[in-house]
Amino acid sequence: MRIDVDEPDARERFWEGMREVANAAARHQDQALYQAIVKIGKAALAQGIEVVPSGGLFLQCPICAALPGQRCINVAGHPLEDRACHPERVELAAKALSGEVPFPPPLQ
Repeated sequence: MRIDVDEPDARERFWEGMREVANAAARHQDQALYQAIVKIGKAALAQGIEVVPSGGLFLQCPICAALPGQRCINVAGHPLEDRACHPERVELAAKALSGEVPFPPPLQ
């Protein structure tokens, strides 16, 4: 498949692919795929590809330290209920996307 970077929805297609890799990493519990998400994400940001809102999935969680692409886990005092990510991770993502705060490691 060839993606034209000037195509109007290229950014969304790129991040859709990243979500597919994240799903595969979760399905197979493959730490190497999670690390690949970080490498690809850093390279994409360095090339000027904008991050699309993903509910914080591609940032490391400040609560449970879930890796980019990895779903959060329940920790004492921070239950997930029916969410995939902690609210603090979602809030951090919203602030990073708006430019209010810099992207946290490892995507700096």
